Amino acid sequence: MKKTYIIISFILFSSALFAQTQNNKKIEKVGDLYEVTVYYDNGKVMQHGFLSNNRKLHASWESYYEDGSRKCIATYSNGVKVGTWFYFDKGKKTKVIYDDNKIISVEKLDSIKN
Repeated sequence: MKKTYIIISFILFSSALFAQTQNNKKIEKVGDLYEVTVYYDNGKVMQHGFLSNNRKLHASWESYYEDGSRKCIATYSNGVKVGTWFYFDKGKKTKVIYDDNKIISVEKLDSIKN
């Protein structure tokens, strides 16, 4: 009986989680890429960016805190971190340069200037 209860609970939890994820995501084909926008439950954007045809993060990606403020500006090349990224946290901005998923340099900036 305990095993049956666990299985039923898992199925209900999984279906609820899947439904929530699907309602909070918008995917549109744009040329050779897929534009993806993921939303918080409050309707604000959580992440926005692009996927390649093989479903890897590609080109620009932006992440936001639940209050709508910017969290990160990133760049991917077929799932690999590349280029200059900016992280925003508590009024501070950090610049990180990536090459082939490796951190090349990190620079802490004093204030946020978008």
